[in-house]
Amino acid sequence: MRMSARERRALVVRMAVEEFARGGFHGTSTGSIAARAGVSQPYLFRLFPSKRDVFLAAADQGTSRAVRAFREAADGVTGVEALRAGERAWRLLVDEDYAFALQGQLHAAAASDAVIHAAAARHWELLWRTVATATDLPEPVLEEFFGRMLLLSTVTALRPGAPRRTVRTATATACPPLTTPTPPTARGSRAAPVPAAAPPRPAAR
Repeated sequence: MRMSARERRALVVRMAVEEFARGGFHGTSTGSIAARAGVSQPYLFRLFPSKRDVFLAAADQGTSRAVRAFREAADGVTGVEALRAGERAWRLLVDEDYAFALQGQLHAAAASDAVIHAAAARHWELLWRTVATATDLPEPVLEEFFGRMLLLSTVTALRPGAPRRTVRTATATACPPLTTPTPPTARGSRAAPVPAAAPPRPAAR
């Protein structure tokens, strides 16, 4: 059955998540994404104005996947129990999905593109607030959790051939004891840090 433009767009985004997760923004061609999706490159640019738009759509899908996984895992519980449930869900994504690999590529591309930088800041804020809302834990615990997850995803990306149990053992630790929350900042105690804007750089087609 012939696919609609909306279905083709969704397929392109799914393929783009995998391609960008492997090759990054600058290292991935729209031609490779089009080929994976079974469309021509001109048709891809009928669906998306630019390569940057494809990348941002893929990043949106990857972050949405991570947010949904954490919320579903932590549903009905709170505190450390919610954090542990969400971490188990995210560890599965690191092992089996491209959501966290794409997060790394999003951060890398943000360094040289102001539009992608702004999007990366929004994605980071959403992930932070998702965990903060689901767990209601103080900032030091959240910081340790995100540091652990970033380390896990980095080790996995740099050692793709390593046994999964080795990667988990190297980074898995028990949730830390609860500590006194840090005083609220001007933006509020739940606000994730946002880096300064990067100079704009034209996106390649």
